[in-house]
Amino acid sequence: MSVVDFTKIASQPASNEEDESGSPADGRLATRPLSRSQIVAAATRLIARRGDHRIPWPAIALEAGGEPFGAAPEWLDDLSDLADQCYARTAQALADSLLRAETAPGSALDKVAAFLVAALQARRDLGTLLSFRRGRNLPDALQRRLHERDMMVRTRLKRLLEQGRCDGSLARRNADSACELILASLMVPDVAVTDPEQLIWDSELVELLLAALAEPHPIESQ
Repeated sequence: MSVVDFTKIASQPASNEEDESGSPADGRLATRPLSRSQIVAAATRLIARRGDHRIPWPAIALEAGGEPFGAAPEWLDDLSDLADQCYARTAQALADSLLRAETAPGSALDKVAAFLVAALQARRDLGTLLSFRRGRNLPDALQRRLHERDMMVRTRLKRLLEQGRCDGSLARRNADSACELILASLMVPDVAVTDPEQLIWDSELVELLLAALAEPHPIESQ
């Protein structure tokens, strides 16, 4: 089995970095309007923590680092559209992370490691990754969209895991169970994005997940 170079993988720039982090910033935000990116990021964090998509504007404004009063932007009239934008951020982050994994060199173990590192970097950038299976109180059309995004992520991730069974770098475990383990580890309610220890914790999480997934065995004959 090849040795995964976590330092080299982590040093690569995140594919979905934004000009604005969306995390609560300094006092200057109180004197200028909040951007769409900051509002969506704040709403995403609140959805993750509360498990509720009906979030009032004052709570979003305060979470974004603004003042809990004043009128909401006109584009916030449709709360289901806001929820869609929040989930779209997670979908894009995971799609970018999967693309990095699929184009990474090495065995399937190396590719899964690349996915984990990229996804955790995206999670630190965004503040959280939402679970597509928590949208039961959303309109039917949006629930279908979440289901499609969920299936896209799981299908591509399982394809990587199954490749590891063929090349001998990953254990012959149930791909659905392994996929569930990985996504559950990534989609936690809150992340200490401003804590310098978060990077250490994420690195340890990568090692623990790979240790759980890796179990070298003879390469399957084609």
